[in-house]
Amino acid sequence: MRYQRVELVIGIFILLFPIGMYSASGTQVVLVTGFEPFGNYTVNPSQLIAEALNGSIINDTEIVGVVLPVDFNESAKITTDMIEQHQPTLVISLGLNAHARGIEIEKIGVNLKRYPKDDGTWSFPQRIDVSGPFLRFSSLNTINIIRKIREANISAQQSFSAGTYVCNALFYQLLGYVSEQNSIIKIGFIHIPLLDSQDHEGMPVQTMVDAVKITIQICLE
Repeated sequence: MRYQRVELVIGIFILLFPIGMYSASGTQVVLVTGFEPFGNYTVNPSQLIAEALNGSIINDTEIVGVVLPVDFNESAKITTDMIEQHQPTLVISLGLNAHARGIEIEKIGVNLKRYPKDDGTWSFPQRIDVSGPFLRFSSLNTINIIRKIREANISAQQSFSAGTYVCNALFYQLLGYVSEQNSIIKIGFIHIPLLDSQDHEGMPVQTMVDAVKITIQICLE
């Protein structure tokens, strides 16, 4: 009977204080991912943001930043491995949209991908997951996030197309992963513009960092 009582106490403790949602230091975790440089871009601002936020604390929550390769399979594998390791309450993935003129909060992951070919053209669209739904939706309150970012005088807008390259594929696969795992982890994706040093209509990196911080704060409320 004594062992049964001990097991009962341990079980109640785990239910009340789920250790999977906290880091080794006991702090709740948010995972932020960025991408390495690709194509003609020697600097990817999404990498700079993930690195800047790594190890910081927002609303008593530890931010774990990781930089991913621009690869359909590896980016998803590394991120899901990080999710299993840290069990974050929230994942915010970042990617560069060189045509963006502000922060773009994505709502939809599409079950399509295309590869750039050697001749400069793109492959015919293929399914990311042949058995998956065509669309997957983020559960984040994107409208509220955009409103709060704009209140900070940062240009932001809703986006319903994350493209058909690695950014969209990662977003779609992460939404599928948490669905398959019946997980309560929230998944979001943000496209960011070029740096102001890369384009005269670009954005300072600190402004983009601030926008991501606001997003995290809203999602943790």
